[in-house]
Amino acid sequence: MKHPINLSKSLALGMARAMALAMALAMVLSAATAQAISPIQPFTASKTIDLTQPMHDDMVFWPGGVPFKKERLVDYDTGGYQLHKFIMGENTGTHVDAPLHFIKGNKPIDQLALEHLILPIVVLDAQHAVAKNNDYELTPADIKNWEAEHGKVPANSLFVMNTGWHKRFDSPQKYINMDGDNVMRFPGFSVAAAKLLVRDVAGIGIDTLSIDHGSSKTFAAHVVMLAANKYQVENMASLDALPATGATAVIGVLPVRGGSQAQARIFALLP
Repeated sequence: MKHPINLSKSLALGMARAMALAMALAMVLSAATAQAISPIQPFTASKTIDLTQPMHDDMVFWPGGVPFKKERLVDYDTGGYQLHKFIMGENTGTHVDAPLHFIKGNKPIDQLALEHLILPIVVLDAQHAVAKNNDYELTPADIKNWEAEHGKVPANSLFVMNTGWHKRFDSPQKYINMDGDNVMRFPGFSVAAAKLLVRDVAGIGIDTLSIDHGSSKTFAAHVVMLAANKYQVENMASLDALPATGATAVIGVLPVRGGSQAQARIFALLP
């Protein structure tokens, strides 16, 4: 025997189910949106400075590493457009070291939080000391003297050492600065300076091939920063144009899944 259908009851039940489904979907979308949106420190800006070294076939790279090479695959006369293939190592050019670079199990490059990639950038000018000693290592005293003039290093900031080495970037031999014993001679952070900074910063940066000085065999400053799940930026450009404080850095690092390092377009925004 067929039973009559109560249309009003069925309609109400259907609407209730649809509303429940819509609410569930809205909650899922809201959660996904919340994961995609990260809070950053407020800032104002009216000017910008590019802190990235342009990439080209003749650019300097870490000795024994993989140089940058651009290979044309399609050109206007053959395909009506241009298409290139890039070959390079993770650490070629202006790039970011992820904690995974030295510390197994730490964060890879694609897991660096966005709020740590859009942040205050502060600069310590060490060019006077470096001019007297190519192997100069930044000291805790340098940092404390900087703080006496500019205030405490801001929490969740990028602390950059301006060595002046960025002016040598287009002269690979001078930038690498290899001595007669095949030892690189360029400045960097001392392990003591890294230990002092690691408590406050999201990362540190420099305008040389490494945050450790060129002759280092232990990369001790690397270990201090990366073990704490902090990151590093190397081969930065145009640091002379930055103020000591007051700028905001935007680090557009390539989110390579599981990557230990990756290239980045980095620029600073100034009030």
